[in-house]
Amino acid sequence: MQHGPLKVVICGRWKHCSKVIHRPGVCYCTVLSVVRKMSEAKVHVSVEQRIIIKFLMKEGCKPLEICSRLKRQYGEKTLSNVSVCKWSSAFKKERETMENEPHECRPRTSLTGENSDRVDALIRVKRRITVRRLSGILNINDGSVKKIIKQHLQYSKVCARWILHLLTDKHKSARLKVAQSLLSRYEQEGFFF
Repeated sequence: MQHGPLKVVICGRWKHCSKVIHRPGVCYCTVLSVVRKMSEAKVHVSVEQRIIIKFLMKEGCKPLEICSRLKRQYGEKTLSNVSVCKWSSAFKKERETMENEPHECRPRTSLTGENSDRVDALIRVKRRITVRRLSGILNINDGSVKKIIKQHLQYSKVCARWILHLLTDKHKSARLKVAQSLLSRYEQEGFFF
């Protein structure tokens, strides 16, 4: 029976286990069945690998051996050598959790609705305004201004002007009316228009 990252016959008794990793007489079915159940439950690949690292560390494997074994099973999705060594030493120091520790991240102060409205108003006043100029006026960094322009306001730059990336039906009809009026003026005034 093949399940998860490791191939093993899950039997529950060590005599019938088809894959004894290091020591004869030790059944690995229990741990491998846990890994199999976790892979069926869509556990993140890195957490799955940390479980295996913890298990193999308790068995006395060296980090380089663990890394090579993980590479055989996971290929390109394997944790880096540095990560394997870091997690190995953490488990050696009796760490129990597999997930990353929760940490407080700094709140986003520049990507607010107020700044988004101010950027939109400045762009509508002067279409040729640069990102650097906007960041100087608003006193926020260039990356935040770019994110506001591209992701929040969905503008794109065409011919050195900021225009809406996705036009709504209202914008399309307004464009059509303007184009028709310009065309009729051209037909009336001719070359001088």
